[in-house]
Amino acid sequence: MGAEQPSSKAAFLDPVADPIQRLFAEFQALLDRHEAALAYCDRIEATLLGQMDHPRVPLPPAWDGARRQAADALTILQAVLPGRQQHRLQRVLQRRQRRWDEAAHNAGLTAALVAEAELDGAVLDKADGLLATPARTLDAVVLKLLVLLSIREPEPVTCGLSQSRELRLILMDLRGLADRGRSGS
Repeated sequence: MGAEQPSSKAAFLDPVADPIQRLFAEFQALLDRHEAALAYCDRIEATLLGQMDHPRVPLPPAWDGARRQAADALTILQAVLPGRQQHRLQRVLQRRQRRWDEAAHNAGLTAALVAEAELDGAVLDKADGLLATPARTLDAVVLKLLVLLSIREPEPVTCGLSQSRELRLILMDLRGLADRGRSGS
């Protein structure tokens, strides 16, 4: 008799044969790097805001006397009648935006934002690769669901429209099954 071949059931249950664990570790590492990049961008922006405010221009008071500001040309167009004042406010805003952009570039914020966006893309690519990889264990299905939930978490506005709650309940069920499968009960 020749050497015994492992059964397909043994291969199905073998976590070493399941690449999801490795892909999940790589995903987590990228996610950690992305979080660090976001924190770095926030620190640079906070420093810039300590030195100068976001570019805005004061608008004429509202009908109720409330003070208003514009941070974009559309707001100026909507709040100020066409004419010299509208054009002056647009020029002042453009000048302040250029000053902000230059300061952001000099402080390294522009480069940090580019690096953050590249890491965000790498996280999504790694998640797509992991989700496309067939799972061979319950633990792998749990990890895939965790990844799915982490990249597709709904915005607060759309929480009621999402199945996020239901997916989290399924995740808890799968974790319980995986834990029971490991303990042998």
